[in-house]
Amino acid sequence: MRLVVIDAQPPAGWTVILPLKGGAAAKSRLGRGPDLARAIALDCLDAVLACPAVGRVLVVTADGRTAADAAGAGAEVVPEHRPGSGLVAAVRDGLTAADRPDADRPVAVLLGDLPALRPHDLAVALDVAGRTLADHPDAPMAALPDAEGSGTVLLAGRRPADLDPAFGPASLAEHRLRGAVVVALPPDPPSDPVSSRLRHDVDTPADLGIALALGAGPRTAALASRRSAS
Repeated sequence: MRLVVIDAQPPAGWTVILPLKGGAAAKSRLGRGPDLARAIALDCLDAVLACPAVGRVLVVTADGRTAADAAGAGAEVVPEHRPGSGLVAAVRDGLTAADRPDADRPVAVLLGDLPALRPHDLAVALDVAGRTLADHPDAPMAALPDAEGSGTVLLAGRRPADLDPAFGPASLAEHRLRGAVVVALPPDPPSDPVSSRLRHDVDTPADLGIALALGAGPRTAALASRRSAS
């Protein structure tokens, strides 16, 4: 009889799906136009591409300029099948694309409005998400809450087919209803606020102020500085 050993830990090399809206309507609540939304998205994308735990990055967008920027940075671009259908539809387009060649590779959906994200932060989150799934073999996915505790900034699974996304208001509760286990990050050391950078997504001017204080990426910081000086 052949003995088959199954490693409970997901293999290295996560596929990360990054849905990016782009265009004039992106981040309209910030009231600062599409340039800031683009800066936030590209700073987040840079961190994902530089993360050593990530083997493949899929950017889902219907915006031509965002697609060109993402491809130029080194990501794979997935066009939205039904532009304007919302975040969940875009995520599902990414999952479909990920499922074809990488059906057994661990996958995570990350929101693209984390301008203070660093490669190390994402590596920590993916490591903890993988361990969380290993500790809960019956859970199909693991969800990382946003700073408010009601939303989801990252949704991870052992394979694309395991994810059942429900991003939107109160998404954490909905993800839990769909079988997700909550990811609990270790406490931040004072010198390295990993959890804060990971969980503070930007929707409002107040959110942007927090991201800038945490150390937003160069595009976001430069644009915010120019806007403040004008």
